[in-house]
Amino acid sequence: MYYYWIPIVLFLLVAIFSDTNTWSPLQSDQVRQIRAHMIQTERRAAMRRAALWGLLMGMVPGMIALILGVVVFRSPMVVVTVCFLLFPMIALVLHRNWLPSVVKSQQRFLASTEWARSQGIKAEDISLYNWQR
Repeated sequence: MYYYWIPIVLFLLVAIFSDTNTWSPLQSDQVRQIRAHMIQTERRAAMRRAALWGLLMGMVPGMIALILGVVVFRSPMVVVTVCFLLFPMIALVLHRNWLPSVVKSQQRFLASTEWARSQGIKAEDISLYNWQR
C-alpha cells in the first residue's frame, strides 16, 4: 500500500532540489527569459502557483472518484476509471470559460516580476507558449 506514495515523493524531491522547477518544454522564449531573471521569491511564488494548480487538477477528480467509489458504488476502481475518463471531457467542454482566465492570470504574474517590469513588458504582450503569436 505504501508503494503508491513512491512516485509522489520522487516528484516532490525533484521539484524541491531541481533548478528547473519553473521550466516547461512548451514555454516561449519570452517566458524563458523572464524565468531566467526571476529572483528567489518570484521563483517560490511561481512554484506555489504551479503546485496549487497541480493539486487542484489532481485532487478534484481523485476526490470525486474516492467519494463516489467508496461511499456510493463500493467499487473504487470502476469509479476511478470512469472519473478519469470523464474529467478531461468535462475540462474540454468548460475550457472556453476557465482557460482564458488562467492564461491571463499567468501573464499578469509574469509581467509583475521585477525584471519584466524593468524591461517594460506588459501582461498582454507575453506569449506563454511557442505556438502563440
